[in-house]
Amino acid sequence: MRRATRFLVGITLLALLVPLVPWVLFGARIDRLVADWLDPPPPPLLLAALEVGVLAVDILLPVPSSVVATLGGARLGIAAGSLCAWLGMTAGSLAGWWLGRKAGGRHLDRLQNGERALLSDRGQTAGPMIVVLSRPLPLLAEAVALAAGGAGMPLRTFAMAAAAGNAVIAVTWSWLGAAGEGSDAVPLSLLVALVVPVALAWGAVRLWRPHR
Repeated sequence: MRRATRFLVGITLLALLVPLVPWVLFGARIDRLVADWLDPPPPPLLLAALEVGVLAVDILLPVPSSVVATLGGARLGIAAGSLCAWLGMTAGSLAGWWLGRKAGGRHLDRLQNGERALLSDRGQTAGPMIVVLSRPLPLLAEAVALAAGGAGMPLRTFAMAAAAGNAVIAVTWSWLGAAGEGSDAVPLSLLVALVVPVALAWGAVRLWRPHR
């Protein structure tokens, strides 16, 4: 099974480079560009479209997703801001899975059946937990999405885990934006952002673990 392990390590390292290189080269410039776009804030419909679009391309460009989602909550309200943030982040997650699958698909197909079965088993057990827990973490979230696709995690498994994790983060950031930075809700929001993904990850592992 050494070949499967080498494949998984290689996919993970390449997946880390995809978001890391643009962040090193263009991170500060993109932060300023997004800040200029949003100051002053555009009309609500345009802001909603920008929020979805900017968060969707976060898989390839180092955009300040927390700033965008927080502003969405402040200007659009918790419900609309959360929906836009969730749509954008989930679209970006699925794009990352697809890119990873396209990039790693041929190499994955070269593995023997037993090696592919090992990767599939790991993807069905620990995979959902890793996806959910990575969602609040810049760069790592994008890398995990790419690696999940490259390693052959089923789309349904990945999509459900990513959607659940993104929902928690979207609501938390939008709540922070609507409440304001000085609100007493900030500590509670941060606690929710830490605790709920852990609970979701635990539930995902229980749900997707193969019955033996």
